[in-house]
Amino acid sequence: MKNLEDKILYAVFGLMGGFLGFLVFAVGLGGWRYLLTNRPPKPWNGLTALILCTTIGFGWGLLSYKFRNREFGSGGSHFYGDEANGLLFAKRLMVIGTCLAGLYFIWQLAKGL
Repeated sequence: MKNLEDKILYAVFGLMGGFLGFLVFAVGLGGWRYLLTNRPPKPWNGLTALILCTTIGFGWGLLSYKFRNREFGSGGSHFYGDEANGLLFAKRLMVIGTCLAGLYFIWQLAKGL
């Protein structure tokens, strides 16, 4: 039964990742214009970008389930000596990534004004 559960969870995580890839395409890359009008405003916002973003999201979803019990920094470095340091490093990476994404969207907003 565990094998069937794993297959179901792989599919669910893959679909969630694919949906997040779709959201990155629609909101982050401005692909919503392509979705509504079927004409890409820029050459990189067409069907190829939609397929690429969705596929990358699906792949990240599968990888996130496959390595679900693994932490960032599980290598042999002294910096990741215990679990607390690994969690702190992972949280710092998430904060930096979120700040970079926010900075990008603020830059896009300022460029549009």
